[in-house]
Amino acid sequence: DEQRTQIGTLKALGYSDGAIAWKYISYSGSAALLGAIFGFMLGTWVFPQGIWQGYSMLYQFSSRLRYYFDPVMAAVSLAASLVCSVGATWFACHAELQLLPASLMRPKAPKPGKRILLERWLWLWKRFNFTTKVTVRNLIRYKKRFWMSVIGLAGSCALLLTGFGVSDSIYGIAEKQFGEIWRMDVQAYTYDAMPLESIQQLMQAQDDGSIGDIAYCYDKTVKGGASGADEQVEIHMFSMHDPTTFERLVRLHDRYGNPIPLSGDGVVITKKLAEKFSLSVGDTLHLVSGSDEYDVPITGVAENYVYHYAYFAPDYYEKITGESLLYNTVMAKIDGLEEENEAYWAQKLLSDKRVYTVMFLSDMYGSIWDSLSVLNYVVGILILSAAALSFVVMLNLTNINITERRRELATLQVLGFTDREMYEYVFRENNALTVIGSLMGLLLGRVLHQFVIITCEVDMVMFVRDIKPLSYVYSIVLSVVFSQIVNLMMRKKVRSIDMVESLKSAE
Repeated sequence: DEQRTQIGTLKALGYSDGAIAWKYISYSGSAALLGAIFGFMLGTWVFPQGIWQGYSMLYQFSSRLRYYFDPVMAAVSLAASLVCSVGATWFACHAELQLLPASLMRPKAPKPGKRILLERWLWLWKRFNFTTKVTVRNLIRYKKRFWMSVIGLAGSCALLLTGFGVSDSIYGIAEKQFGEIWRMDVQAYTYDAMPLESIQQLMQAQDDGSIGDIAYCYDKTVKGGASGADEQVEIHMFSMHDPTTFERLVRLHDRYGNPIPLSGDGVVITKKLAEKFSLSVGDTLHLVSGSDEYDVPITGVAENYVYHYAYFAPDYYEKITGESLLYNTVMAKIDGLEEENEAYWAQKLLSDKRVYTVMFLSDMYGSIWDSLSVLNYVVGILILSAAALSFVVMLNLTNINITERRRELATLQVLGFTDREMYEYVFRENNALTVIGSLMGLLLGRVLHQFVIITCEVDMVMFVRDIKPLSYVYSIVLSVVFSQIVNLMMRKKVRSIDMVESLKSAE
């Protein structure tokens, strides 16, 4: 658009349409090539580091991450980049080159004004002031620029929301698993399962009166899945002595927060296990323990984010397995437990040779938060990417907008518009486009976030699928901030409009 005169001159001198178009295609193609190379390197080396650290809360990984270059993915990324940039350039050149050189050498005619739908709603339209009416008309008048701005800004806002949402989803594991679901202070495991009386005596010998709620459980790892399925996963087959006390320490609830009781008619399984095998209430869970196999009906699906569990009521466990229930796990709430006396309690519990490990929930919670701190870098990269996209879109489109309307803006200056009034006149459209694009971006970002989170999940982990309300606010606020920065940068271009030159006749 800015070089219409040059294109017309080249065409008049006899240059072919292909030669003229190649000038612009080579420019956009080289930018796409360099951007694709840089972006692929960023995606290959930076983002995996965040995912790696996210999974380190469950697995012991090497500190050295080996990076893998995927040539097919690189080719697809490059092809997508070239198609978008070169394709857009070719369409723009093709449209201009259809005109005669004489037409290209003249300024581009402004878009004709049209009556818009809002004007038919007189009760609303008459409440707008003059500048607001002009802004609304201009937004509808330049439809191509409108949709380019909205789509670009929606992509920027979607990236922001995805970045904040990924942080919410992975950090949410620590908050929900160790804050809402697991409410005990300490877990202790014995080497061998033992009768209820024995494990009660073990804990009574260690209790100095500070232990509150305490649950005695049996935790056994088995293989399982859907009946008839070829694939099986590790499942914690979990039963407890007193379900009432257990429910105060481990809150079994559905996605809406409704409690799920244990019954003597089946098992309660965790949500990730249900999703893995497409199981729901009323279906059958198949469990394999050595040479023994069990098919048990599912009575509930509970929210859970780490590992797979199948929770049994004690009487139902004995009914299915035909064995008397033994216990190898203790969950307890300790009154007045602080970080300073955790070592005391660990030493006290481990003094019994039958106990092989003691875990404090506060330690697990803290280590997960530390391991996930690298996610801040991933969120930062997404924010920078969104900012770059927003700046490129808004700078280019605002620049085109001002260039195409120089004569109109110069006329307003002649009529006495001050610099501040000129800024408001030009940038009010940008502000409106930012709001519309951001609202669309929230919808797009929600879909993109769900795709990213579900794709990154492994069998043993379920990320939190929700985005916090504050993340929506942050995304919109940053989108508006980026837009205002562009407005400030483009003020100089508005001030540089020469009233005399802009109003000269094209002849």
